[in-house]
Amino acid sequence: MHIVYYTTSKTRRRLFICFLLIFVVFLLATLLPFVRANLWAARPVAVKGLPLSGKVFVLDPGHGGYDPGVMRDDMKEKDIVLEIAFVLRDYLQAAGARVIMTRESDRDFLAVPIAGPKKQQDMANRMQIVNEAAPDLFISLHVNAIASPRWRGAQVFYKSNCERSKAYAEKIQQELRRVLANTEREIKPGNYYVLNHAASAAVLVECGFLSHSQEAKLLCDPAYQSKVAWAVYGGILRSFSQEEAGN
Repeated sequence: MHIVYYTTSKTRRRLFICFLLIFVVFLLATLLPFVRANLWAARPVAVKGLPLSGKVFVLDPGHGGYDPGVMRDDMKEKDIVLEIAFVLRDYLQAAGARVIMTRESDRDFLAVPIAGPKKQQDMANRMQIVNEAAPDLFISLHVNAIASPRWRGAQVFYKSNCERSKAYAEKIQQELRRVLANTEREIKPGNYYVLNHAASAAVLVECGFLSHSQEAKLLCDPAYQSKVAWAVYGGILRSFSQEEAGN
């Protein structure tokens, strides 16, 4: 008996799709190793040689949320230091570092319900983020203000009794003097909560004075904020490059 098979156009279409899928799978299985090898070969080798590869930094833009920091007119410390921190973060990341920011918006670190004084709880929660990250360096960013309109200039404070902190502070201060060209201030040990409670090397950068009319305008200028961030970055880069050279 002779059996004749009849196939409909729909069946033929399904068979064609099946054969096409099998062919594509076979082709991918054959070419994938070569494609993958070429992709890895195309990756920039320089990534491994970035100056801050493997380093971890925590940036703490001071204040935030309920706490504006120092104020003059409509200028608020919390807003200025957050903008500087964003630029500094980008510089550090471009150099290969891992960067953690305690805040990336106008927020505070109060838990609900509030237990104890607001500021104390805010600072304790902030420092928990810092110490859990175990950074190579912790940088807290602030701006200053006093009763007298006379004083101006960026200044770096460092964690007391920590030679590494002092060394980082010195390099950052040198770059602030060089890049900004408007301060002759020197580094000092700082008796600040964030420095005293940091488990790592730590510095606090006072980026300038809102109480000085000319400097206040500069601190609100994005171009000047970028210069401050660049100076801090330059000091960090010099510090870690010198450490690598010493090792």
